[in-house]
Amino acid sequence: MELTDTQKKIVDTAGNLIVRASAGTGKTHTMVAKIAKEIYENRDHRVIAAITFTIKAAREIKERLSVDTTGHFIGTNNSFAIEEVIKPFMKDAYGVQFDCEMTTDYSLKFDNYEEGLNFISENCTLGSYEDNNKNFIFELALKILRKSEVARLYLQAKYFKIYVDEYQDCDTAMNEFFMYLTDSLNIDLFIVGDDKQSLYTWRGANPEAFKSIMGKSNFEKFFMVDNFRSNKQIQNYSNLLFEETASLYDQQASLENIILLNCTEQDWIEKIKSFWDADKSSALLRFSNSNAKSAADILCAHDMDFKFIPKAPIEDISNDAGWLYYAIAQYLLVDTYSVFDFIYDIPSGTEEDSKIKSKLERYLQGLKTNVVDENQFKEKVSELATFLGYGAQPKDLSALYETISTDRYIETFKSDNIKHRAMTFHSSKGLQFDQVILFVEDYNLRDEVSFYNHYVATTRAKSKLIFISIKENYGTSLFYQNIAKKLEASGLTLDKLVTIY
Repeated sequence: MELTDTQKKIVDTAGNLIVRASAGTGKTHTMVAKIAKEIYENRDHRVIAAITFTIKAAREIKERLSVDTTGHFIGTNNSFAIEEVIKPFMKDAYGVQFDCEMTTDYSLKFDNYEEGLNFISENCTLGSYEDNNKNFIFELALKILRKSEVARLYLQAKYFKIYVDEYQDCDTAMNEFFMYLTDSLNIDLFIVGDDKQSLYTWRGANPEAFKSIMGKSNFEKFFMVDNFRSNKQIQNYSNLLFEETASLYDQQASLENIILLNCTEQDWIEKIKSFWDADKSSALLRFSNSNAKSAADILCAHDMDFKFIPKAPIEDISNDAGWLYYAIAQYLLVDTYSVFDFIYDIPSGTEEDSKIKSKLERYLQGLKTNVVDENQFKEKVSELATFLGYGAQPKDLSALYETISTDRYIETFKSDNIKHRAMTFHSSKGLQFDQVILFVEDYNLRDEVSFYNHYVATTRAKSKLIFISIKENYGTSLFYQNIAKKLEASGLTLDKLVTIY
């Protein structure tokens, strides 16, 4: 895909950048193009770090890059903080009592910072705060940087640019850490995000931090608004959900791309059939996994082949070894995933030399051989984790085994072949479908978070949105009341944006 003029400016602009990128505007495409250019043109020894929230996102960046990424860091937020700051410099910052092979277990909770430090010194294990709105990992990493000159010099000598994706999902501690890197260590940052797509305020995400950077004088600012995913009618609807994009409204003669069906609990399936195209990809998005699964079961019973895509147990592993369990699952379940892919996924950027490849092949083959025996399998995974410098937690081993031995989770690794899916709108972030089916009762639109959720859900659709409105439902009533209030500012009503049946 060719770069737009705005995207070209972003790619060519040096220094600190913040990019506010609406849904469907090609933010990943732009970021990958910029990373590739800056790696290719770099003439000194330093490297880049591309930091994401999920292992999947990190892998997507790696797969789309056309340059050699050996030695560069491409991984998750926590992996960067742990592997590049905490583990190597904990001793220098806090003393010899912290000189140990550190593991991570976020199920171990504590109330304050001192408790967290004591737990590391006594058990050599990183835990997390009881309060989801606080982030021990990044609070610790920042304090280490402030205490350790060696740590500061290391990062300055190693990195010439750090890219941070989905910045709207950063919490306060993460933001303070990244701002320290540029404001105090003079490491250039490339920040991309969209506060309209902030889905994780419940666990401390602070979209206001993202907005605040727009006011910093040491950052160049860009706003990407051209949606290449959704048709104009869907763009109109989603843009009107927020004041800063409402001016992009462009009246359309036809409203057939967004359908609102007034239904009962009994007839909504039959009504969908009148507008749904079985030949095109589609997603039914619900607020909860239970509702998504229930809807998939009902649709399948009416000859609509929707499959519920559950969240695999390993996706809840948020420690520094999370990538390892995901990589093992892919090696066992995805035919095209090889030992070379495994090496490529190691966050530290391990080179593909023959010795490492040979050892990994033996470990991975041992997993395949022992997959039918749970205890043997877990033992082999532990051996592989130790070889790679990680501690294997029993609960993580159990999550992995459940993932690779349960049919409904196996399907999550082969979902590219599933045309019609049912999932939560949280799980749909980053995906796109020809058609999207939503229940308006899932969006009360009473607060900013609900608008964020609705925006993400609607912008997954490329060509058609189908709204299901269940009569005499409290959530449905709230949706109508609050969408009307939102549209008042633009002088529009819902029937001017959608076709109602």
